[in-house]
Amino acid sequence: MRLLTFLKSNGMKKLTLIIIILGILTITNAQINENEILSAEDVQKNELIITPEIEKAVVTKLKSMPEEFYSNRGININKEQLENLHLGNPVPWYNIVFANERLEPIGPHSVPRMAAGEPILLRFTNTWNVPVMSDGEPLLFGLISTLTINGEPSIGDIGIKNVIEHFYNYEHKDLIIGSVGLNSRNMGMDYLIIRKEFKDIFVEVYDKTTGEYFKNEYGSGELITLLQDWAAKMKEVQNRYYAYVADKSELILTPEITEMLCTRVFSHIESWPKEYLSSFGITNRPKLENLHPGKPVPRYRIVNENLIFTGAWEVPIMSDGEPFYLSTVKLEDNGQYTIRGGGGSSLKQAIQNYEHKDLLIGFIGIGRRDYLIFRKDNTDIFVKFDLDATGEVLKTEYSLSEIINLLKK
Repeated sequence: MRLLTFLKSNGMKKLTLIIIILGILTITNAQINENEILSAEDVQKNELIITPEIEKAVVTKLKSMPEEFYSNRGININKEQLENLHLGNPVPWYNIVFANERLEPIGPHSVPRMAAGEPILLRFTNTWNVPVMSDGEPLLFGLISTLTINGEPSIGDIGIKNVIEHFYNYEHKDLIIGSVGLNSRNMGMDYLIIRKEFKDIFVEVYDKTTGEYFKNEYGSGELITLLQDWAAKMKEVQNRYYAYVADKSELILTPEITEMLCTRVFSHIESWPKEYLSSFGITNRPKLENLHPGKPVPRYRIVNENLIFTGAWEVPIMSDGEPFYLSTVKLEDNGQYTIRGGGGSSLKQAIQNYEHKDLLIGFIGIGRRDYLIFRKDNTDIFVKFDLDATGEVLKTEYSLSEIINLLKK
């Protein structure tokens, strides 16, 4: 049997999920397919063919981005480099996920909870890292996703700097069948998956100790050990980071952070069609010229049954005084602030309309759901918001002990 890797999580019912998981060959200490992690069918299914239409759309978008779009990501580009662009072969991005009800991705925060022998699986993210070339020379990685309004492939971001040049010179790049993302800041490029001599191998993209790219190779049988070692290291790093940010939960919106937020959001949404902008309350494009950030809301985790600040904030982006978008700001361990993502979360409406919105102190993620934390009468209340069929906001309140029980499921 081979590992089934392509799972779509949206709308999955519990019974369907159980049936699917039972039909998956999970990777454990006792049972690993040493030859192939991805079946030929999965490789073919998750391949993205770059058509002239896709290439034109991606190139046009990259050319239209303001200089700040690149500089905010640490990439320096001049206009001449954007004149003659073309795309290389897309690399499918997979996440390693827990085989639980939530199919939670294994990452820096969740991997320390991985127990020995716990089953895991790969899940395709509907995203590809695509090499972008300028006059035949490697320029950057573009992130193309089908998680768009109409389901068509569209570029949503650009990948981390420095990797593209080494990738271009990698001797086995023609053998790549995918990549694995563990740390979100690496944009799906922690490990490449190559098929060499009929065997799937994990190749570490960057070794921080030696500074080398694509040197360390691991067989599928070493995956569990690799993750457990990584978990132990990440737990140490995580504890140091949490200690560093413990007293820094207030984000001061300096002019630099404000400009970074508004520029990033504008560059992301300015190409949205009119109908989609309207669904976020933007009835005319001039409103995009009046963007400003609202009050930052800290994001927390529960560690040892205590609320711990994670070093991140959700910042509502306002237009004419109304929130329409949430951006995530992260305090890095070097003291710099970066933007880690964002979207038109329905939580913006919940925050604006909830009767106790002035008591909001934070966010917390449970699986793929966000809960708001309100402090009422010196007690923390966790509130989950849902929309019914009519669009009315429904709220369910939980105590800290109830949230801890949810995390144990």
